[in-house]
Amino acid sequence: MTFLRRLTVAAAAAALAVSVAAPANAQDDDAKFADQVAAMQIPVGDVDLPALGHGICDMLSTGLAGSVNPVPVVRGVVNRLAGSGISRGEAAGLMRAAVAVYCPQHARFMGR
Repeated sequence: MTFLRRLTVAAAAAALAVSVAAPANAQDDDAKFADQVAAMQIPVGDVDLPALGHGICDMLSTGLAGSVNPVPVVRGVVNRLAGSGISRGEAAGLMRAAVAVYCPQHARFMGR
């Protein structure tokens, strides 16, 4: 099972909880994230993109909560995504898109 699929399974419960109580604009956010991923031509295969985006935010939130240095956390997320078969550049783009749409509170850690 690839990392993206494992991440999707792990994030599905969190995404389901969010979607059940989410406002109507959650669908807009999901479409926006899917559009950004498509525009970057990141090959994610048959993955639940909203769950993937929320999973990325969950990884960042968990890692950043106990860290005084965000750099290793951000690099760790990129490395985990890149380990699933996409390039580091694609992984960074995927992470930035997820942050922009689902967890903008982490945008300050994304660099330029």
